[in-house]
Formats: sequence, structure tokens, C-alpha cells
Amino acid sequence: MDSVLRLLAAISMASVVMLELPQQFADEAGHPNILFIAVDDLRPSLGCYGDEHAVSPNIDRLASRGMRFDNAHCQVAVCNPSRASLMTGLRPDKLGVWTLPIHFREAKPDAVTLPQWLRRSGYTAVSHGKIFHNPTPDPQSWSEPIRQSPRIQTPYPAGTPQRIKAVQQELPASDWRKNNLRGPSTAAPDVEDNRLIDGARTNMAIQDLKRLAAEDAPFFLAMGYIRPHLAWIAPKKYWDLHDPQLLPVITDQNVTPNTPPYALSNSYELTHYVDLVDFPGPWDEKRVTEDQARHLMHGYYACVSYVDAQIGRLLDALEETGEADNTIVVLWSDHGWKLGEFNGWGKMSNYEIDTRVPLIISAPQMARAGESCEQPVELLDLFPTICELAGVPRPEFTDGESLLDVLEDRSAQLSGAAFSQYYRRHEDAEYMGYAIRTRTHRFVEWREFSTGKVTATELYDHTANHSESKNIAETAPDTVKELAQKLLKDHPRRPLQMVPAVHSNPNAGRWQADLAFHNQKDTAVTVYPITPLGRRGRAIALKPGQKVRIKARIGGVFVVESRDGTVHQIHSPAVPFRVVEIK
Repeated sequence: MDSVLRLLAAISMASVVMLELPQQFADEAGHPNILFIAVDDLRPSLGCYGDEHAVSPNIDRLASRGMRFDNAHCQVAVCNPSRASLMTGLRPDKLGVWTLPIHFREAKPDAVTLPQWLRRSGYTAVSHGKIFHNPTPDPQSWSEPIRQSPRIQTPYPAGTPQRIKAVQQELPASDWRKNNLRGPSTAAPDVEDNRLIDGARTNMAIQDLKRLAAEDAPFFLAMGYIRPHLAWIAPKKYWDLHDPQLLPVITDQNVTPNTPPYALSNSYELTHYVDLVDFPGPWDEKRVTEDQARHLMHGYYACVSYVDAQIGRLLDALEETGEADNTIVVLWSDHGWKLGEFNGWGKMSNYEIDTRVPLIISAPQMARAGESCEQPVELLDLFPTICELAGVPRPEFTDGESLLDVLEDRSAQLSGAAFSQYYRRHEDAEYMGYAIRTRTHRFVEWREFSTGKVTATELYDHTANHSESKNIAETAPDTVKELAQKLLKDHPRRPLQMVPAVHSNPNAGRWQADLAFHNQKDTAVTVYPITPLGRRGRAIALKPGQKVRIKARIGGVFVVESRDGTVHQIHSPAVPFRVVEIK
């Protein structure tokens, strides 16, 4: 264990040294700027994707000057692993991140992210909002510290805290929401856009956009929008854009027959909110009422329109800088979202409705502007594609496929498949489901997580429709065999290990020792204790020169990280009463 940790620490420190080296300036020809827009939980419910109920004029105009990918898929249909895979260019099994709690720096300390790679070619990389998973923004990816968001007043009406407390008191003593229940799932405050977080963040991004456009170095400006992630909160004027009676509410769908019980998520995400604590799951006899479903769908579409307006402001600001003709614009979402499909709500499955995402790429002097690509592509493809569009070396470590050829010629042929996967725990057993999406089919193979043994298969024919309401695996053995072989090329059947490389010793026992951390850097740092499962514990903030003493388990591991991205260290103090010098 100690030797492994020393190796990891050496790798991590080597990457820190790389970050601190002076960056090379762009070559004389220059590189285009990159505006990188992420939208959380956004399914292709957009005008440019044919949704007649959507009000999304700004994303639509971006699609008109770029290429729209109609069959794009995330690698994992939940925030953290999807974003970690995209940003590192690595498939989830190679990266070792499949769930929300594990930060990819604990799984693979020497990973190089897209903004890190671009910085090596002279780019200034700046981030706003949700690019990585919010609790772990990865400061070493960026050229400067991520600016703090302004304080936003609650969008909820007076009395909301009392309402939450009253509901909590009625919950059983063992219910986890006794101490972790959120406000209402929707809100329509009559406020200006910048009084909510996405509008306020857009103001900050526009400030940085103008600043970066005036500098000599090319920029990679990332703006990550929270909505339409729950809670569905948008200014009232965006709710007013939609007549809820006209929205295509779904209340009559069912779980697909002949599928394993762990194939579908249970809509538990919605039960985090005070007005939805009893929200039914897909298998429950109780169903969401039409009025409730209509209100929730209204909230989703309102949030999409709100974010669309912010993206419009960002695109307008880019035009005002004069850099629009020298800027690559990429818009993507981390996964899709069910709005009643399969009688479910939320993400977290291997089905089309959860893995399919909007993806739009607009590049300077683009020959195929306004066209679409129907071939299956992956979010993993963004890393090599952006590198080639930007004229920087394409790294050998990325797993995705460059989309440059199809951006230049719509008829160019790609690999023809996109891969997704999802980890599921069901009745004390663990499974990993792998999906391959071709032009005509989706094939899913479920395996025991710890052995790789196949436990179930699903096959869906997409030539007739995309509902995935009939599993034809038993009646199409030749297609199952063919797609299984394609799946195995990149996803062999093998045991998987959830605990990442950086973790505390689980056999350390209960012995505790006094431990001190002394910050000798000229920048503030944060110390994270790492649990035996590899998760980050409660953060300890240290100002320059500050020392703090704590009680620590012998065999514990700590990650030290600075907000400015210049420090990322791994420590495993083995001697009691030791002082760890952060240098």
C-alpha cells in the first residue's frame, strides 16, 4: 500500500510540476478560440431537434451555423462519470469512475484533462458553472482559480423552511431525508435572469469572454449551466412562454417487459424534494397524476428556455467581441432525462432516453453549417475533435474518435457505434450494464460487477421506432451475437473494482494519532481526508502559513489541493504525531 501511494504521489507531483512550467505561446498562425457550453440534464427537447413544444431560438441558431449530431450519446447517464470521461478522454472502465462520489483524481491522479492539454499549446482556460461535477471542480485544469458565484437569494416563497421541517418530522426515523430534504421541485419567481444562478454566472462568463478576447492568447472558456437539472426554477417569464395544456405529457408508459429488475432507475432523484417525497417509482401501482406530470414537464421546458436565453446572451457577447469568426463553439449535455418514458422520471439507465444528448459543433468557416449527422457518436469524441479543430496535437491517450472528417463531409463514415454503461446495485448485488448503439439497434449486456459474468441481455430495434418498448434479444440471436462481439472489443468481460487507486487503508484499525498539516505555500490549500472507499471527506481549509492539528487514523490518506490549481499532493503519514509540510 505505501509503495503504491508513493508512486501515486510521485505521479501527481510530476503533473504539478508540468502545470507550473511556462506555457508555450501559440504559433504564428494562431489557434481559434473555444467556447465550451455544457447544459446539465438536457435531453434533445429543442426546436432544432424537431421538438415543436420547445422554445429554444438561441440553441437553434447555433445549430444553423454548426453541425447537429442527432445520435450522440454519453458514456454514463449520470453527472460525475459522464463529465469525467468526456473531460479526460478516457472510457469509464479505463478511468475507474462510474458513480457520483469518486473524483477522477483519486482514480487516476495523472489524468490530463482537455483544458490542461490545450494549455500546453498556449490556451488560457477559464471555467464557470458546472463543467466537472460540482463538488469536485478540478482546479488544476484551469489557468486561473474558478471565481466564486455571487450570493443568490432563495427563489422560494416565505415559509419554505418551515414547510421542509414539517415534512421531515413526519418521515420515519431511519429516513435519510430527515437531515437532507430539499425545497420544492419547481419555482417561478418573478425576477430578472441574473437573480438566479445561471443568469448570474452568464454575467461573469461574459465579463471573462470580453477580457480574454482582448488578450493575445487563444482562450478555452467553459460555461456550465445547472438548469434544467432539478429543482426546476426559472423566472416566471419563461414559464409564461409555454402553455402547459399543450405539452406532450406521458402518463401511460410501462417498464419494458422481459428486462432485468436492475435495468431501470427508480426515479428516486425526485424524492429529494419536499413536494415529491412520495413520488412513485416505475414499478409502483401508484402513478404520477396527469396534473402533476404536466406541471413537472412545464417546469422542465421553462428551464430549457431560461438556459437558452442565457446561451443567447453569451453568443451575442461573442459577436460583440469580434471573435465569433475565430471561435469554435461546442454545446453538449452530460446525459438525457426521462419525462415519463418507461413510467420513469430522471436519468441513470442504459436506455436511449437517458444516454442520448444534444451535441452541436460550430467551427470557423464551417463548410457544412446547418447540416446534421445521423451516425452514432460519443461525448468521448469531443476531446480529439476539439484538438484537431484547434490545430493542436491530438494526444495518443484519448479513447474517442475525431469527428473532423464528418464535420467537413457529412457522408464520411465513422466507426458506426456509440458505447454507454451504467453501474447498478440491486438487492445487495452489483452489476454493470454495457450498451452499444449502432445505426439500427441498441444492445445491452448486463454483467456481475465483481466477475464480469453475463446476467442478462437486451436488444432493441431502432429501425421502426425509438421507444425501446420490446426486448427482442431472445428472438434475434444472430444480432445479439454480432453486437456482443463488437461490444467485447472495447469492453471485455472482466472483474471490476470500485475502490480507486487513492484510498485509505481499510485495515488500519481504530488507532488514532495526532497529525498536523503546515501550509508553506503562498496560496491557500484544502486538505481532503480520503476514506477507505476512496471518497473525499470533510474538507480542511488552510491559508498560507497556517498549521492545523487533527486526529487521524494510522494508514489514512490525504489529498492536498489548491484553489489556484498549482498544488495536488497525496500524503499517507505513517508516523504518529507527524507534521506534514505542504511545500
